[in-house]
Amino acid sequence: MPVTLLISLLILSPPHVVSTEIRGSVEASMARKLPQDGPPLAAQVARLLKWKGDIVRNIHPGDQLRIAYAPGEVPQLQAIYYKGLQIKLEAYAVDDGGGIPRFYDAEGVLVEPHIKKNPVPKYVQITDIVQQGRGKRKHQGVDFKAPAGTPIKLPYSGTVSRVNWLRRVNGNCVEVEYRDGSFGRFLHLKHVDQSVKPGRRLSAGSPLGTVGSTGRSGAPHLHYEIRSSKGKMLDPLKYHGTRKGKITETQRRNFERARKQYRALLNIPRR
Repeated sequence: MPVTLLISLLILSPPHVVSTEIRGSVEASMARKLPQDGPPLAAQVARLLKWKGDIVRNIHPGDQLRIAYAPGEVPQLQAIYYKGLQIKLEAYAVDDGGGIPRFYDAEGVLVEPHIKKNPVPKYVQITDIVQQGRGKRKHQGVDFKAPAGTPIKLPYSGTVSRVNWLRRVNGNCVEVEYRDGSFGRFLHLKHVDQSVKPGRRLSAGSPLGTVGSTGRSGAPHLHYEIRSSKGKMLDPLKYHGTRKGKITETQRRNFERARKQYRALLNIPRR
């Protein structure tokens, strides 16, 4: 369901409200409460909570979770209130001005940081980050969720080193050597732009192709990873740098009104 401003959502589509106590994982707790809608909503909740702490180590039995969501074929989270021993979050989905809903906390600060010079300017959400080390699931890059066909841009100038290798896993893919000698890899593309050929020099902002779900992929997204000249995995969030986004003045009035209504719906205590 497309999301515009929260105030419109409240008028046009009254949200469903659910409250649950955490027993086990967030996923298990929500599946018990909502057998059908719980799993997809739990994934959306987990993506937000991970920016506040380790959702394996910092989630505890007895933590309280309240959400408002729009039902549908794929239910969409609209508001969240999480009160735990180590993680606390109150956040609301607001149109970022470009038709994409992003979650802002009670002070109007973006929960998910913006990655600078990101390769998918119109991405919807970062669904996975670099995971490595003991006890963690291995993941070598950052996943940008976006509709199939969303344009992908080269974030830094460089030279195309290869195109479409290991397609059974990577799908349509591109590797570019940046000017500092590191390599950016872009996987699961719907298609690769016809101008992208091995050996070709490209400037920052050049089109690489579009978001897809080719290769070993469960849904449309761009998997973006960076390797050093020696093959060491680098964290794109650190390589690019991030910044915090804030509610704009044009969004402020609607945000304040929506926050007030959602706080009432979720029975969030005043501070």
